[in-house]
Parts: sequence; C-alpha cells; structure tokens
Amino acid sequence: MNNVSFRDWTAVAIGVIGLVTSYVSSKNRLPKWARKWLSRIGSANIVKAIEYAAKLSELSSEERRKEAVDYLIKLSEKELGFAIPTSIANLLVEFIYQQWKRK
Repeated sequence: MNNVSFRDWTAVAIGVIGLVTSYVSSKNRLPKWARKWLSRIGSANIVKAIEYAAKLSELSSEERRKEAVDYLIKLSEKELGFAIPTSIANLLVEFIYQQWKRK
C-alpha cells in the first residue's frame, strides 16, 4: 500500500465514482425499447389514464392499475391510431405512476 502513488488512488476513486454515478442514473430508466413506446404514446396520455383510474375509489389498487392499463390501450387505439400490447401498457403505467405518486 505504501508504494501506490496518490495519482493511482485518485484514478481508482474517479473510476469508482463514475461506476456509482452510472448505476444510479440508469436505475430509474426504462429500457430503450420501452422509451420508444413512451415517446410514441406520451407521458401526458399515461398520466390521463392514471388519473382516470384514481377517480374510481370503489376499486382496489390492483383493479385501478388494471383499469389504467385498459384505458391506455383503448386510448392508444382510438386517439393515437395504433395498438399497444398489454405488457407494455402495464410497464409504462407502473413507470409513470411511480413518478406521479412522488408529486
């Protein structure tokens, strides 16, 4: 340990900080293919689906999530002109819901 220079320790520290920063920044990101769907649909439409489902107070949280997914699927077919798979709609609703809940 005594023969390792300060410069080497600095380089290692910068590398570790870079790895940690990279991990933290990618932790809350969607995969590239999901971000493409998100850009096509738009966050505002997903928030609209979440807010619609949130108004249905007689449903459980699981039923409201399903309702938001169904609403998003219908909205994308009717207003945007393309179908979205249920699994992708579910992923996007969950992702945007986590951000919406923080607000």
